[in-house]
Amino acid sequence: MNMQAMRLPAFKAVIFDMDGLVLDSEPTYVFAWKKAAAEFAVHLDDDFTQDLFGRQAEDVERAMAEKIGEGYQRERFLELAARFWRARVNTCGIAPMPGLEELLEILDSLRIPYALATNSERNYAAQCLGLARLELRFPLAVTRDQVAAGKPAPDLFLEAARRLGRPPDQCLVLEDSATGLLAACRAGTIPALVLARPAPQELKALAAASFRSLREVAEDIRLLTAPNV
Repeated sequence: MNMQAMRLPAFKAVIFDMDGLVLDSEPTYVFAWKKAAAEFAVHLDDDFTQDLFGRQAEDVERAMAEKIGEGYQRERFLELAARFWRARVNTCGIAPMPGLEELLEILDSLRIPYALATNSERNYAAQCLGLARLELRFPLAVTRDQVAAGKPAPDLFLEAARRLGRPPDQCLVLEDSATGLLAACRAGTIPALVLARPAPQELKALAAASFRSLREVAEDIRLLTAPNV
């Protein structure tokens, strides 16, 4: 076996994050947040918006209120952001992340079960998956409104492991944020970072393995399960 495959520990199920991992949805949020903030005469830089990914909605709203300051109006901001987001996705849709279909096909062929676990609520997650034409690819999905606490608490991953019928330590979790990786660690799963941009060392330190794309994950699984020659 190619030793590169040993980057990935053995596992019996896979749990996917949604935003930024399964769906290339982050640019749609950045677009909506920036447009809405501009209505308050505030510019959001990329460092600020990148730091919001993976957080719960309440944390995002709190950060936005602090950034915009005294003139922040919660209901107006949320209405504007939702309107701008809807216009963007209705026009452009939401793209699946590169390599997703290849990875799912490999898991299907190996009969490795998988699930989605997201900080988004059920209706919103279903809407996003539908926009990406993936609603039938993830029949097993655990959403924020189905557990007591969202990430970085372990609840989402523990519930996903339960529904998959596998112990947490046999579940590979694919994440792209510190919030998600921390939740995966707390759940006792196998956390793996999938991030195209350079990742800080402290983020990599939370992961048992690091990848630049889902295609790399698919290749490692292929190597990991190939017969020895």
